[in-house]
Amino acid sequence: MTVHAHNNEGIRNAVEAGVRCVEHGTSLHESTAALMAARDVALVPTFAVVEQLLHDTAGAGLTASTRDRVESVREQMTKALAAAKHAGVRIGLGSDLIGPAQGRRGKELRLRAALETPMEAIVAATRTNAEILGLSGQVGVITPGAQADLTLWNGNPLEDPELFSDPNNAVLVIQAGQIVKDLR
Repeated sequence: MTVHAHNNEGIRNAVEAGVRCVEHGTSLHESTAALMAARDVALVPTFAVVEQLLHDTAGAGLTASTRDRVESVREQMTKALAAAKHAGVRIGLGSDLIGPAQGRRGKELRLRAALETPMEAIVAATRTNAEILGLSGQVGVITPGAQADLTLWNGNPLEDPELFSDPNNAVLVIQAGQIVKDLR
């Protein structure tokens, strides 16, 4: 069971109720992060939706005064990520972008690469997300017998994580062993 929770009290209540994953986790405190780690509850922060609101507050139907609150949310979420990492919480990757914004999901990888390392962001998006979904060994890894889900980038995203921001930089996408995109 997964829950969307922002404030620390809600996160703690969800963990104590037996949730397996918390999405957002905006105001996660160190003590609750330690509880999450002890109970093997994963965290999936969502920085891309916050960045989208910062860059297009009016387009989201929000007033300009909301922008300060959104900046505060970004700062809280950054602190929450650090607390979770320090506590040893499994941290996946999700964008919380919906509808037409789906094409910008790669920005979550770029944002996380800036807060961690590009490799940590890739592992969160692949192996850790597979673990959270109960698909360990089947997806999110490159190993015999695993589902062949691979992406070839137009450059090295470990050296230039900005590549993640533009879907056109993914020049080859293999999903379940089938080529679904080929710009080579």
